[in-house]
Amino acid sequence: MGFILLYIFLIISLILAKLNGYFYILSAFILTSPLIFYKLDKFGLFLIKGIIYGFAASAVYFPFLNLNLIPFNQITQVFLEEVFFRGYIQNEFFKKFNIHISILLTSILFTIPHLIVSFSLLSFLTFFPSIIFGYLYYYSKSIWTSAIFHFFSNWFFFSNYMLIQKII
Repeated sequence: MGFILLYIFLIISLILAKLNGYFYILSAFILTSPLIFYKLDKFGLFLIKGIIYGFAASAVYFPFLNLNLIPFNQITQVFLEEVFFRGYIQNEFFKKFNIHISILLTSILFTIPHLIVSFSLLSFLTFFPSIIFGYLYYYSKSIWTSAIFHFFSNWFFFSNYMLIQKII
């Protein structure tokens, strides 16, 4: 259950980052740490099908993306979030629970940092795409699939932010 301790450090670093933005560097290191201390084959980084599946699953977003607003700054963040939450935490939950419980618990843990960064309904709603990310990772066995879909989900959100605000 060492992953719980690492998750607690992530939460603390995000709380501290709200007080002083420099602590986001600590958050980035914590999100990166599974790449350093965990077996890379667990992430499916070397599976090309993960990239193909990621773009195929993301096709649902393509008609709704604003090509003038490509969130390149999200690429690293999205990848590290997927490594940490799907590649590390979800894999650890798989050791103890079935697929559905593992994805549910991972999605709850994924939502909490988003609420810390911005306590809003939109942050709470990250729970639902997180479930999709979890199943994409589980079935493709590649972090690329969930990371690419996550990136396009964020791009969709940024492209349609004003419309989403009106709906909510």
